[in-house]
Amino acid sequence: MAIKSYNSKVDYTAAVKPTTESQVSMIETTREIIVDGVNVVTTQPTVGDVVFLDDQNKVIYVKGGNWIQKANIPAAWTHVGYVYFRKGKQVGVIHKTGADQKWLDVSQFAWTDAVLDGAEHSKTIGLRFGLPSWDTTQSITFTYTATTLAEAAAACTAAIEAKLTELGAPQATIDQWWAYADEVNGRVIVQRDACTDYRFYNCSGLTHITWGDMPANDNSGFRASGRASDQRIMNDARGAIYYSTNGAEPTDDVPLKAAGSIVKRTAFETSPFCKALRDAYGTYQNYIHEEYHVVYPQHLGVFSLPDGAAMAEKYARITAPTKAGGEKYKFPALYYGYNKSFGVDGLDFGDWHLPGVLEGCYLMNDATIAALAPSISKMGTTTITNGTSRWFAQRRYVYHAWLFYGNNGTLYNINVLGAYHCQAVALLEID
Repeated sequence: MAIKSYNSKVDYTAAVKPTTESQVSMIETTREIIVDGVNVVTTQPTVGDVVFLDDQNKVIYVKGGNWIQKANIPAAWTHVGYVYFRKGKQVGVIHKTGADQKWLDVSQFAWTDAVLDGAEHSKTIGLRFGLPSWDTTQSITFTYTATTLAEAAAACTAAIEAKLTELGAPQATIDQWWAYADEVNGRVIVQRDACTDYRFYNCSGLTHITWGDMPANDNSGFRASGRASDQRIMNDARGAIYYSTNGAEPTDDVPLKAAGSIVKRTAFETSPFCKALRDAYGTYQNYIHEEYHVVYPQHLGVFSLPDGAAMAEKYARITAPTKAGGEKYKFPALYYGYNKSFGVDGLDFGDWHLPGVLEGCYLMNDATIAALAPSISKMGTTTITNGTSRWFAQRRYVYHAWLFYGNNGTLYNINVLGAYHCQAVALLEID
């Protein structure tokens, strides 16, 4: 390790630091000691440190930020990701890459009263095809003669295809709709091999079964003021950017811990109605944090649902057959989080998952993003910013799931058919 002496802090700052070995510097005028590390391995990782597997496939942590020098990382090491939280002996790791995925990509309905006695019967169902619009339920009546579920399903498929043809649907749409036998549960499943509109769940004469037994909760829990609100800030900096111009203009005194909307920045800083806020919080971003930041950990609303790991274990690998004879994962975002492996314990299939809302709170914290940014920049991988919307592992209700909303920095919910960023996380233990 190199040891350097500088006459002043100005001289030290101006000097070019080595990138191949660590350096200890002394400032002669103040006797200050400064360490500039290069690829320093640590047994006590903190947020922003970089996670690798060494040449023996052992997990190692390298100090991040300015200390990481990618060009000098041993070629035999494998980059895994980054530390995004640390609690005691638990280390949260976020994967180095991510991708946009839909939350849901299959629509399913059950026909449970098919009569299989070989006689002719009639069945009426209603489905939404987007023709002429997704607000319209198309009624389909057909006759069938069946002794098996497969025969009933074939008749249903033929009727759906005929209706779509009558409506002038393109072949690509016709190719997405079909029915097949679910022998295990004694029913016919009517399916669309896609999900492209939030009204997909509407039907008649059938039961919507897309979600199975997956739980949901449409309550976001509570924010810092102890109140529930649509304004549940997860990232203060992003919230401040958005509400600076999109906040409320008060017309009366705004008390502390009010139930109302976030006020605009100009109102906070200059309005006589916001004096109590200025006196209490000082800065606009601090006001947002103290009154509107989502509380975590907590056990209310969405935070009461199974966590990201439990959701991945139960639902990420659920598949559905396709009309073309293939198979697809029903919940692409959950599967994307699950489908990661470095072939070692703790970082194998089943160890990774899409973040739940609690993990999302840790990740989208301003300090966390700031700590991750230099390491990610040095390693040249997927940037984590407060302007990118990210799916979480929990569902809100029949057509919404929870996410971090990059538009305004909130814990939000949006249509499951949308493609938003997914990035897997894992939990490691240290000695």
